[in-house]
Amino acid sequence: MGVVIEFKPVYSIDAFSYKRYKEYLQSSEWKEKRLKVIERARGCCEECGADVGSHGEVHHEDYESLYKEAIDDLTYLCADCHEATR
Repeated sequence: MGVVIEFKPVYSIDAFSYKRYKEYLQSSEWKEKRLKVIERARGCCEECGADVGSHGEVHHEDYESLYKEAIDDLTYLCADCHEATR
């Protein structure tokens, strides 16, 4: 059956897909999107306003558009606010 990793209670992926996702997070395409989200947020958590500089986390609003997500489908969050989404 394989390993299943859950991002949210309603979304889970198998080990192969997780590997692809981790590779995507290292891609220049993702890094460019991440930078645009950080710039839009001016380095602040878009939920609580905490100044996190470049150390915040980019959150996918959903995984339906994974690998082709629009910048508006991504939110810049501090670690606490990102954890609260899980």
